[in-house]
Amino acid sequence: MGRIVSIPITKMSGYSTAQAARLTGVSKNTLLRWLYAGHLPEPHRTRVGGIVWRVWSQEDIERARRLKVKMRPGPKSKKKKT
Repeated sequence: MGRIVSIPITKMSGYSTAQAARLTGVSKNTLLRWLYAGHLPEPHRTRVGGIVWRVWSQEDIERARRLKVKMRPGPKSKKKKT
């Protein structure tokens, strides 16, 4: 897990998980599932008002977009009967 840093909310830069999901074009649950499965590294975390938030950078979002392309299901191949 990443290091947790306390910063004032006005100093927070980056995107929440919900915002990162929207920018990536997937649901928040999909993004979290990719994190838990180890497909994406954990983004930086920060503590704001006693709550720990993931703060996604533009680089984190680009990484998730590339993963989305890799994870996109392709057409199913049909097995030939012999």
